[in-house]
Amino acid sequence: MGVRHHFKRSFYYEVENAIKNSSVTFLLGARRCGKTVCMKQLYDCYVSSYDFDNVVYVDVKKEYRDKYEKMKLIHRVIDSINNGEKILYLIDEVTYLHYPDKEIMKVQDAFTSGENNNTRLVFAGSQSRALEYWGHLAFAGDAAYVRADFLSYPEWLAYKGITEVSDKTYSSFLHGTREFYRNFRSTKEYLQGCLDETVISNNKSGEFIRGNDCSRINNDILLDVLYVSLITLHNHVNYQSFSNRDTLMDDVIYHFANTCGQVCEESVKERAAELLRGRYQNFKRMSGEELLQSLQFLNNCGLVTVTHVTDDFECSPYYSQKLLSDFGEKPSKQEIMKNLNVCIKYPMFYVDIVQELLGKDVVDKIPNSLLGSIVECHVRGLLPDTGCFEYHDANDREIDYVNTSYQKAVEISVSNKKMTQTHFDVLPDNYRKILLSKDMEGMREDVELIPYYQFIFDCSVGKEFF
Repeated sequence: MGVRHHFKRSFYYEVENAIKNSSVTFLLGARRCGKTVCMKQLYDCYVSSYDFDNVVYVDVKKEYRDKYEKMKLIHRVIDSINNGEKILYLIDEVTYLHYPDKEIMKVQDAFTSGENNNTRLVFAGSQSRALEYWGHLAFAGDAAYVRADFLSYPEWLAYKGITEVSDKTYSSFLHGTREFYRNFRSTKEYLQGCLDETVISNNKSGEFIRGNDCSRINNDILLDVLYVSLITLHNHVNYQSFSNRDTLMDDVIYHFANTCGQVCEESVKERAAELLRGRYQNFKRMSGEELLQSLQFLNNCGLVTVTHVTDDFECSPYYSQKLLSDFGEKPSKQEIMKNLNVCIKYPMFYVDIVQELLGKDVVDKIPNSLLGSIVECHVRGLLPDTGCFEYHDANDREIDYVNTSYQKAVEISVSNKKMTQTHFDVLPDNYRKILLSKDMEGMREDVELIPYYQFIFDCSVGKEFF
């Protein structure tokens, strides 16, 4: 195995701790973020230790094509539980079991009927929404849940043996993450895999998994939505702007390409314009139901963050699923785009879309305006998504992130903004105010100044490696 397979991620240690303290652990996380590598690392660790008499690693998807073989596997697990065997089962791709929800329930019944403190199980799978639903249905609070994620900035530094936290090393993280995920081909291919696995998990579930429907969408529709989220964030345009062909051409397509003019030849700008034109024409034909289901799907997969846009500090503490379900049965695209800020959560996917637009060389020389959009998406994905909103009032005053639960507000920037360029004055008293910057730090009046790369480092898992 290569170096990256020997590098243990932050969630590896969480699973290791969960195995010590819980009979059953669910390892949840986005597709291809590193769960299988973690499971194999756990096998290598425990198979050479004295913690268990036996360790069994199984990849259900690859190793079991026959439903009876899958059922035998669970019968073997249940026999081990009933016999009090000191054994660790690492069951990967559990959603490919014949009846995963029923098999998980059988495991719970076996533990309930006896006094077994020896057998341990780790269930892993990419369909986090389905797997977590089945886990809570069977075990309620009697199981551990560990969430895996894509490689973080601190983890990247630790993986590369770098100790410097700076704009330079953050840039290396942005264009080097693909080195770590060598099996990542494209966002479109990735989305198709997510769709395929969601269909499988829905079909195999005995009960309806609320909010997990994908009947109206395909990977092209999902890509259209990701492009919309990227361009609306970058250019701060509203639905009316990009639903009009002339405005679209003037304010979105060429503006985006010209922003990157210093790194793009004219032919590249034309190609990017043509690609964006096609994406936005697709979006114009999309129904409100398709848009909403796409956002629910992308949110379930952990690929986007969805934030309420309002000027009401007394608003309910929304969380993503409630936010997306409040539009009713006949949602309007205009209302959805007006009331939600949608951000691509992981820089790797944002950079992949930019590469498709402007060419592979762009990543090494990302213009500051694009860097600002990437950082805004990254920061929003790291901050708590409950009790938060984006402040935007009728006078066009904005604050990127306000959290009423923690009484904290964050303005996200990669430049050194002046205080007059912020709108912290609209906040109620006693709010903690944070302004991200290029390199300013310390306190100015009652505002904390933090370089954006330091803030990202401090908010990310993996900083415990330093």
